[in-house]
Amino acid sequence: MEYQVGDFLVHEASGVCQIEDIDDMELMGKGSKKTYYCMSPVFKAGAKVFTPTIGSTVRLRPVADQTRFSQILDNIDNIECIHEPNDRMLQERFKEVMGDFTPEALARVVKTVLIRKWQRIESGKKVMALDEKVLSVAGRKLYEEMAFSMGKDIQSVQNMFEDAVKHHSLQSVLIGA
Repeated sequence: MEYQVGDFLVHEASGVCQIEDIDDMELMGKGSKKTYYCMSPVFKAGAKVFTPTIGSTVRLRPVADQTRFSQILDNIDNIECIHEPNDRMLQERFKEVMGDFTPEALARVVKTVLIRKWQRIESGKKVMALDEKVLSVAGRKLYEEMAFSMGKDIQSVQNMFEDAVKHHSLQSVLIGA
């Protein structure tokens, strides 16, 4: 799919970006010119991202609309948590699900980690560092796109998501130890 200058996209690694230019460039001295999307991440002031228009291993997709995020929030009960008995396998499943590169996949991972975190805290256990890392990555991606689409700030949408999970998922079964 070809995008135009001014389009907002989700960049797999950099989140919501706006295309500022499409230009032929020779990056990293490889000796061959390619056409690149020159983008600015919306939530990283001053940063630039360059992604080839063709043949890139980095995925791009249009930003999901507000309706899609409203449906995620309204149907949070229907988002299935990820269950794995082994923490290492669970971390691998998180990566696999995040690889789907959709807001629903991110919501699934974030919901699972939030419930796991809250259950550990409630039972007097420490929150696992790997869970915090996953929540940091998946949460940032989900909340930034959600904030952009809904015209709200990141903290507001994070609170909305966490409140939806709390109010609708407290009856969830224990996820891991």
